[in-house]
Amino acid sequence: MSQHQGTIQYEQNGQIYVQITSPQEKQHDYGEAIAILASQIRGELILPNHPAYEAERKVWNGLADAYPAVIVRCADAEDVKVAVNFAREQAMTLSVRSGGHSAAGHGTNTGGLVIDLSQMKTITVDPVRHIARLEPGLTWGEVVKRLQPFGLALTAGDVASVAVGGLLLSGGIGWMVRAYGLTIDRLQAVELVTADGQLRRASADENPELFWGLRGGSGNFGIATAFEVNLHPGGTVLGGAVFYEATEAERILREYTRLATAAPDELSTQVLFMPAPPAPFIPPDKQGTPVVGIMVCYTGDIEEGERVVAPLRQLATPIADLIAPMPYSAMFALTAVGEIPGFQHHSRSQFFETFSDEMIHALVESAQSILSPETLITLRVLGGAMSRVATDATAFAHRDKQGMVLITHFAPLFVDAASLDARTQRVFRALLPYANGAYVGFLADEGEQRIHEVYPTATYERLVALKNQYDPTNLFHRNQNIKPTVAPATLVTSVSS
Repeated sequence: MSQHQGTIQYEQNGQIYVQITSPQEKQHDYGEAIAILASQIRGELILPNHPAYEAERKVWNGLADAYPAVIVRCADAEDVKVAVNFAREQAMTLSVRSGGHSAAGHGTNTGGLVIDLSQMKTITVDPVRHIARLEPGLTWGEVVKRLQPFGLALTAGDVASVAVGGLLLSGGIGWMVRAYGLTIDRLQAVELVTADGQLRRASADENPELFWGLRGGSGNFGIATAFEVNLHPGGTVLGGAVFYEATEAERILREYTRLATAAPDELSTQVLFMPAPPAPFIPPDKQGTPVVGIMVCYTGDIEEGERVVAPLRQLATPIADLIAPMPYSAMFALTAVGEIPGFQHHSRSQFFETFSDEMIHALVESAQSILSPETLITLRVLGGAMSRVATDATAFAHRDKQGMVLITHFAPLFVDAASLDARTQRVFRALLPYANGAYVGFLADEGEQRIHEVYPTATYERLVALKNQYDPTNLFHRNQNIKPTVAPATLVTSVSS
């Protein structure tokens, strides 16, 4: 017999039984249903006594330490349909994960069902028409390597291990956001399984309102099983980073935001404020000291890119300059630290309409007061192609925002969590007077009010209407949740974390 925080799994007469024990000592015996589930899927069923269970229950954010009763590693869309029907019929908490990078830990739960899409990695590329079909378990590192030989790419997130599914439903603010917009701006169609277990297709011509909501509405309306996207040129970019000592951080950030905002669309950038890493390209006497790093990705002519980027390389005397022509796929090496699984992550983020001197002063002053080896603060200049799509064209409603800040503290689980969280919150609170809006892809477990900061009133009301139509009982609630208004949202009988 195996027991994990409310989950009891055992065998009797060759039959598998699973009981879910709630705090009120209720027990739910899913044995017969699970046996049927196991017989219907092509993928793998992982229960608490499975040798892979301990590894499979874990997600990227180590704070989400949960024990699901059942993990279904789906092989295809038919498996997803079977698993959705099972969760609905058994009234089980349902979590969906592609790469498991949810800051809030939504990709897992205790006592419920996890639909794991990580094995769904098929990608087909039409290099002539510049179209690709992506399954949700692919990581962006895998996608970029597959597209690189064709000289094609898809603007996406910063970290190679983030999977296609979560990011493509959230928006997608990545290395080429100013040149090619959000990742959802390249989306042509979505195949998904809705709460009724039906496989549907959404595009501009088929279920267009659902297609609108899927582009930024996160996982509220179903489980995406494939995406059709328009690709754009990739190949060689002028990329990398330049690092400066943070003694003049405020002046550097003022100049950076001015230059990056006025730059041509081909240049997307972000700033890192952190202690210098113990890397071979950082002089030994500078390692561990506060630095400002400017990361760049220029997608046009390399010679012209050198001219455009030059002022960003001359804001002070660099302690390291790693900017050079490189394949687009090499950009992900700059953020490899974000791939480490199992660390605790404390993060807050905000959009900003402008970069005022007061906002930059508040950022630098608060960041310097809490800087530690666990600190990573990023500031992005947005605009460009992202801003030229109508605000109401997709469920992502912050096209007009000029920038975004993400404050993160991450460390192994033995580091004091309260201290990490307090330092994150200090910078977040210092920036609140200048902030306007939030990005669903970076949201942690921050309460319902923050979801309304992601979706302004008109956007939120349209999303509620879609939720009422496609998920009226809120089966898909382990997300930044849009609550339906036509039926009770409490169908959960197992223990959620």
